[in-house]
Amino acid sequence: MILQSDEARFPERIDRILFIAGLVIYVTGQVLINLGPGFTEQQAPIDYAHWLLIVGVLFLIPFAGRLPRQNIHLMGIPLLLAGIGFVIGMCVIDFIFWSITDAGLKQALASHLIATTVIWEPFMVFGPNTIFNLGLLLPSLSYFRASRTGTILVIFGTLVIVVGTQWFNVIGYLIVLAGYVLNFNLLKPDEGRPAGQISPR
Repeated sequence: MILQSDEARFPERIDRILFIAGLVIYVTGQVLINLGPGFTEQQAPIDYAHWLLIVGVLFLIPFAGRLPRQNIHLMGIPLLLAGIGFVIGMCVIDFIFWSITDAGLKQALASHLIATTVIWEPFMVFGPNTIFNLGLLLPSLSYFRASRTGTILVIFGTLVIVVGTQWFNVIGYLIVLAGYVLNFNLLKPDEGRPAGQISPR
């Protein structure tokens, strides 16, 4: 069976809460980035937007580490962890751009990196986008029997992110966030159920 049943044990409540907190922090970073390159370049003394992205994805790791090593998670776990690595790599590259004040040097560096496909493609194109978002999507599929609405929201939010740009990304991640809140049943207490178990919807 590809999908987990609604009786399956899932990560502890604290790991689910950290996951949601990570998505909130990540979306906040996305909001700052979408305020425009001028805003991003003028951040001081650090690049807050990209630091928020890094902190956000790091909060996702405990959840990924507690997923069952079976079924769809055999794909979801490595994709999510790889996506987290790609997001961090993207942020490191963007930190370098943020630190450069000379426009000519910045343009020369951008041209060099774009031409260096083994760096640009995985860390700036498909890694933090396709891989990361697939890694976010797949774990939600295993919650389908526990929360159909939550999983559908995550799927729809992922599609918005894939086909949209800029503020559509923010909207997409907010939809994914809402979907996971339903998936994790965080609107109801866990009292009376074994730790890590999700009640069916």
